Amino acid sequence: MAMIAGSIRTYFGFFERKGVRTILDYGAGTLRNARFLSEKGFSVYAADVPEQVRRIMRMSASNGLAGILETGALQRGALGVDMVLSTYVLNIIPDGAEKWSYLKNISINLRDEGYLLIETRCRREDAACGTGCSFHAKCPSCVKTYSHDELDRLVTPFGFRRLSHYYRRHAVAVLYQKVDD
Repeated sequence: MAMIAGSIRTYFGFFERKGVRTILDYGAGTLRNARFLSEKGFSVYAADVPEQVRRIMRMSASNGLAGILETGALQRGALGVDMVLSTYVLNIIPDGAEKWSYLKNISINLRDEGYLLIETRCRREDAACGTGCSFHAKCPSCVKTYSHDELDRLVTPFGFRRLSHYYRRHAVAVLYQKVDD
């Protein structure tokens, strides 16, 4: 099994203390995080783009999940989960309508006072972008990397406040809470 995201290891105790029971892994990919959390007793929904959902449906790890959803189904906003997990998804979504839709879907599927955990590649101001830049973590002008402040500016308009953040090697993880409407 692939290693879980560092942010999950870091915040796992927090999830348990706060009574998190239902989780939406939005951009579930290979189910590395969804499978781990499901095995730990959480009710996990995996959501991804249609072509990835077809792959997920064939994975044996999908058997223990609460549900598997195509991203379009999230527009109904019916889940009301305790937490949404977004690991490295914002690094691959282009700016504009698709990113806005992604964040809106997070907000409408998360219960009030629920949590959003985002992990992305981080922007490192101490490294210069070279001529061969392919949007890796070292590129300070790359739109595919973020600082915690940039994530705040992106996420807070959707009804979130930052609770915590940390940096590790090439990643930044930020924990948000949805504020009451």
